Amino acid sequence: MSEQEVPPSIAQRIVIKFLAAEGVKPAEILRRLTAQFGEKTLSRARVFAWHKQFVEGRERVENESHDRRPRTSITAGNIDSVRQLVEGDRRLTTSDIAIKVGISYGSTYSILSEELGYRKVCARWVPRLLTVDQKLNRFQVCKRLLARFREEGDPFLSHIVTCDETWVHHYTPESKQASMEWRKKGETGPVKAKSRLSAGKVLATVFFDQCGLLHLDFLHERRTINAAYYCKILTEVRLAYRRKRRHLPMRKVILLHDNARPHTEALTVQKLEQLGWETLEHPPYSPDLSPCDFHVFGPLKEALGGQKFHSDNEVEAYVRNWLQTRPDSFYLEGIKKLRIRWEKCVSKSGDYVEK
Repeated sequence: MSEQEVPPSIAQRIVIKFLAAEGVKPAEILRRLTAQFGEKTLSRARVFAWHKQFVEGRERVENESHDRRPRTSITAGNIDSVRQLVEGDRRLTTSDIAIKVGISYGSTYSILSEELGYRKVCARWVPRLLTVDQKLNRFQVCKRLLARFREEGDPFLSHIVTCDETWVHHYTPESKQASMEWRKKGETGPVKAKSRLSAGKVLATVFFDQCGLLHLDFLHERRTINAAYYCKILTEVRLAYRRKRRHLPMRKVILLHDNARPHTEALTVQKLEQLGWETLEHPPYSPDLSPCDFHVFGPLKEALGGQKFHSDNEVEAYVRNWLQTRPDSFYLEGIKKLRIRWEKCVSKSGDYVEK
């Protein structure tokens, strides 16, 4: 064996054996080893222990081999038993499986993760369990929208005006993640009582395009939107668009809204024809394809977490200020994400897009 192939620990034991035979004290041996091997030097305790063993007549510098207890739990039979239990009930815990198979928790975990490649994941919440036909519809709509984008490019997105409604409560509890705090080791974590959404609420309707916020409307007194009210809002949006988007042609607006009844009733359809606005295809049960839902309302609700308001007017003022103080790039990003969402929906064969 060449000098380069000798492990540092073995090389040091050879030196200790040689110097011990010459009667050199262990402290001096440690000093010489440190000068030669630096950070790789054996600890003081190990140097003294090896010196003692060599003085007492030990010849071998290698560790003595010893029998280890074989890992008999991870066998083909136990692996098959664990597999059958998991396939029979995906919610079984590692402890449950260990008891049923009759092996240790550690062996069970090794079988699950290393031998079978399992990992336990939480259920993914979706707006609705889509049927095969609904997935196919989403797939086809997104495919057509992508084809149109490839043909028209960014000007297609620049004409899109999107809108949606959301309830804003007088009190929205802070999420568990938002309430996390830094704590030193040994310090107790924060404790919060579970809270619910307040009964008082306001319905906010938001319109925006890639240039920024266009129009914001609030409905008080626990009323809901109907077709007549929605048509009135569309008239206000038209005026806002003419005032804020002088560089864009009015009649090229493409309205992206969902399939809620006020958006699809005959009165609304007639109003959109009167305005000369096109309605962008939008499959049912698809909030993941609406920029309001996947880009605006989430951050808004996070900002509202823990906020308490005493009146509808306070709610309206906060929401209005939050939306108006978002940079234009915030709204541009939401519209730009549409193409990415359509692509992901197509790649997932019409299933929901998470991010």
